[in-house]
Amino acid sequence: MSEREKELFLFDILVAVEKIKDITKNYDNADDLVFSYRDWDSVIREFEIIGEAMKNCIDYGVFEEDKNKRKVVDFRNILIHKYFGIDPEAVLNIAKDNINWLEDIIINRIKKIKKDKRDEIIDYIIDENHYLSFIVKKLENLKNESE
Repeated sequence: MSEREKELFLFDILVAVEKIKDITKNYDNADDLVFSYRDWDSVIREFEIIGEAMKNCIDYGVFEEDKNKRKVVDFRNILIHKYFGIDPEAVLNIAKDNINWLEDIIINRIKKIKKDKRDEIIDYIIDENHYLSFIVKKLENLKNESE
């Protein structure tokens, strides 16, 4: 894949969602997450990726902008520009309670990509993330569901 296709932003979001879910499954309270600085920084970075990719999805017409998708982009802006004022409880709540909504809309949109192109992209993303078994499994399941 020499040029960055707009559909790749959907997969950026999906991979970031899966990483957030994998990291936060081990945390019941925000203080523990914050004190594990590697996990905290990883979650924040993945949310930043999600927001930037969503912005690109809107800009390139993959999604129409609506209130909920705009909130995803706005959350990214808060994380980047107001990083000293981030509420850890809010971050963990979003990771635990709201991320499945986002995952559902991303998967539904991915399933609308023409099968040949979707399978090519999935194979590419699997190759890029071959060392993350939970990502590979998710993508293989998505590819099998779509057949």
